[in-house]
Amino acid sequence: MTVAVSAQAESLAASLARSVRAVDPGGGPDWLKTLRKTAVSEFLSNGLPGNKDEAWKYTSLRPLENLHPELGTIALGEATGGQAPPLSVAGGFGFRVFGGRLHWLQQEMPQGVSMLALSDLLSQDSPQQLRLLRPLLEAVRLKGRGHAFEALNTVLLRDGVLIRVSAGVDAGLCQLQWSLGGSASPRLDNFRIIIILEDGARLRLLEQFQCPAALQAGPATVKPLSSGHALNQVLQLQLAAGSELQHVRLQNEAPESVLFTFTEVSQAERSSYQYCGFDIGGGLVRHGINCRLTGPGARAEINGAFVLDHQRHVDHHICIDHLAPACSSEQFFRGVLGGHSRGVFNGKAVIRAGADGSRVRQSNANLLLSDQAEIDTKPELEIYADEVEASHGATVGQLDEQAVFYLRSRGLAETAARRMLTSAFCRMVTARLPDADMAEQIAALLEAAMPVPLSKAEETD
Repeated sequence: MTVAVSAQAESLAASLARSVRAVDPGGGPDWLKTLRKTAVSEFLSNGLPGNKDEAWKYTSLRPLENLHPELGTIALGEATGGQAPPLSVAGGFGFRVFGGRLHWLQQEMPQGVSMLALSDLLSQDSPQQLRLLRPLLEAVRLKGRGHAFEALNTVLLRDGVLIRVSAGVDAGLCQLQWSLGGSASPRLDNFRIIIILEDGARLRLLEQFQCPAALQAGPATVKPLSSGHALNQVLQLQLAAGSELQHVRLQNEAPESVLFTFTEVSQAERSSYQYCGFDIGGGLVRHGINCRLTGPGARAEINGAFVLDHQRHVDHHICIDHLAPACSSEQFFRGVLGGHSRGVFNGKAVIRAGADGSRVRQSNANLLLSDQAEIDTKPELEIYADEVEASHGATVGQLDEQAVFYLRSRGLAETAARRMLTSAFCRMVTARLPDADMAEQIAALLEAAMPVPLSKAEETD
């Protein structure tokens, strides 16, 4: 078995390497060509990460190896097919991606907001826009096997979108809707999203990942669509002084799908970033979130809940870097795991010298509903400053049997009592959403995805 897995890994790495070598480097200024060449060199030199890389120690790429996707490209066009997103939220601008096609949800943009395809921007002679992008694009880490997917994304940098909100503008809601799949063979799409909020700007960002229909209507001779696809997304957020970004990500992809998201946030003074992520699907999912608090009074709040069953695997790797005084950050995660699922939480906060007056809180609590489920949790603090308020903690356990007994004494059946307790556990995260209607919709989706917790008698049987 070990030899077969190794052969799969080598086959995938070789296939991706051939595709990377064949990528047209494209045009643009010299610095952009150099950046792409560096990304190609790093990917070809290092290959894909494995369990000997500390950041990937608990996350195997075997589902991606089994999928063995081809590199895909995402072009502007009509994204037909797929399924409606899991949340029903009206209004807003943004885009939808299905079957390698990107479709704008609304052509008329709010005043003070622009949204451009990177392919168009990089092919045009727009030195001012490119100068704006250069420090962001060059800031993404490419070196080492642990950053192989960021390097791969940079190789295919033309697939992406730039969203910019002018100073003082409340842009309202931006919806990004994804349905991985839509083609007959597995694909690994790479996509870059860059969002720039100028001074005092505000934006609500809603990302939704929903698995497409597994079969396409038509004669029996029509080949069914593959439900297993992969997306490697890099999201770069630049928040100027006093700007605010509320970011909700809901992932409900097919069990064969692979999703990698790498979110890089740069925050100036008094800016605020609130993230709430919810995972109830996917086969292999990894979210990397890095926040740099570069200005005094910046605030980052990273919340998440994941409900896993069967053999799903969800990994969260978070680092919040306090570089200025009087900044605050919080990481609040809840996980419920059943079946043979596995969760990973690595939450880190670094308080640099001179970042006095920083406040840091970390909390990760997990419920294991099966003896075969597994969670690897590691909250970390690195403190190099004085006058700091910091706390962290992680727990792994099972349902409180006294609480189960109490609910049963009030007339609930045992299964209903256990489901109620597990649902309440995740509502601690949905309660942090500022939109009450959205919170209720997500809570209902989490409850519907909840593994059925076994009673003690059933576990013994």
